[in-house]
Amino acid sequence: MNSVDRAVEKCTGLLKYHVSPFNCVYWNPHKYNITHLMKWCQKYLFCRMYMNLLKASEITGYECVPDELMLRNAARDGFSGRRIRIGRASFYLLKRDEMSKGLRNRYDLFKEQMTSFYSSNATENSRR
Repeated sequence: MNSVDRAVEKCTGLLKYHVSPFNCVYWNPHKYNITHLMKWCQKYLFCRMYMNLLKASEITGYECVPDELMLRNAARDGFSGRRIRIGRASFYLLKRDEMSKGLRNRYDLFKEQMTSFYSSNATENSRR
């Protein structure tokens, strides 16, 4: 498994919990135990934080690059101050011109796979 696949797997894991647990508990209060509810809330909030990070990076002009794509060279390249952690996942905010050619290729492949995930997920949700 290469770095792009690991990054896609980690980001799709963050996006998996997009349904609000608060509404579900409101309508079905006796269905969920407290442990399951708290884990679900944590994963839901991680998903919301990741979505907000993507929106903020789009507005500011930065790219949200997962740490798996950096190949552990972020500190050496001087980007350790732009690290954002969401749960166990780390992301770096970089501009396109700051990326090396190899990182840019990996990031483009990552974005392509994530957009295919978004489109397949959207068609799946529209069928329901």
